Amino acid sequence: MSKIEEIDTRVKADLYDIGYHRWSQVRASTDYIHTVIDGVKSFIVCLQNNRCSCGQFQLDELPCPHALAALRHMNESYENYCSHYYMRESLLQTYEIPVDPLPDESKWNVPQHIVEEVVMPPIGRRQPGRPKK
Repeated sequence: MSKIEEIDTRVKADLYDIGYHRWSQVRASTDYIHTVIDGVKSFIVCLQNNRCSCGQFQLDELPCPHALAALRHMNESYENYCSHYYMRESLLQTYEIPVDPLPDESKWNVPQHIVEEVVMPPIGRRQPGRPKK
């Protein structure tokens, strides 16, 4: 508590106000948060939320190299951390329904008023000077 008081005295007072019984509800984050050092950079990987500070884990919904390193360290399978869209079952469901290709353009049934309609480019002039956006 003396170290906390050195940082900010208000935090110490708040901790005393909420009571000791609530302190025990704080779970240690070392189970799922890892620091991975990649060369000179370090990355924070949160396996619980499938996130990495590099951003690739959230973007691709596949474990990034940093997450793979953390999973390898924990002897855990990477398959549990992949999006279900990458699973074999999802791929098979994608192609389950047949998709019929369109026939040749000469066989299309297009109404005559659509065929006769001529679409012209918009009328307008570019303003002089550099565009604002």
